[in-house]
Amino acid sequence: GLPLIGRRDTELVLTGWELDALALHQSAGVATLALPRGASCLPPTLLPYLEQFKRITLWLGEDLRSWEAAKLFARKLSLKRCSLVRPGNLQPRPLEALNQGLNVTKILRSALLASHKSIVSFRQLREEVFGELVNTEQVSGVKWARFPELNKLLKGHRRGELTIFTGPTGSGKTTFISEYALDLCMQGVCTLWGSFEINNVRLAKIMLTQFAGRRLEDQLELYDEWADRFEELPLYFMTFHGQQNIK
Repeated sequence: GLPLIGRRDTELVLTGWELDALALHQSAGVATLALPRGASCLPPTLLPYLEQFKRITLWLGEDLRSWEAAKLFARKLSLKRCSLVRPGNLQPRPLEALNQGLNVTKILRSALLASHKSIVSFRQLREEVFGELVNTEQVSGVKWARFPELNKLLKGHRRGELTIFTGPTGSGKTTFISEYALDLCMQGVCTLWGSFEINNVRLAKIMLTQFAGRRLEDQLELYDEWADRFEELPLYFMTFHGQQNIK
């Protein structure tokens, strides 16, 4: 949607999918952009494109993960200029709203201000409480696709929790954790690696091999194809390596 944005546009609706952006542009005529990697990722490289807007409305989707992502993105973009469309039966994603004949402009006007991060009323929490009751599976965390036994132990990967894996040298910690992280990353969970023992090139090689499910050193002609797919994942690496100053 970027080519349709004018230099004088000061208000924007941010969506998670191209079809949602098209639906909003068609039905409400508002300046709209779709995030290139879906509703779960707002890459830092995109922030300069959003600087010109004085008001940004985030309408990312209709599930709990989209709502959590919208609140996180609002903090990145500055709470003072952001409004959020809360998911609900009468406020589905934009494409569904258009298909159902709902008043899209009215939904946009009812978006909640994200301006004060420290004070909320139960009225603001009401739908979230209902969402947690309805979506108990989602609340329990993002499930691993490759580790059903791990789901039984940890229930899923949840925001705000720290999990520590320990074991002796050579027991497979790095191999397992890279597979563990890759499983979640492929489901849209934004992932940051801080690897102080293994350098990023070796780590990325391990993860790419796991992602492709084959020995790419024996099929180098396939490297670019798998590397292009791997590059689309919301995956980042810290550049720190070895012993570091505590600051």
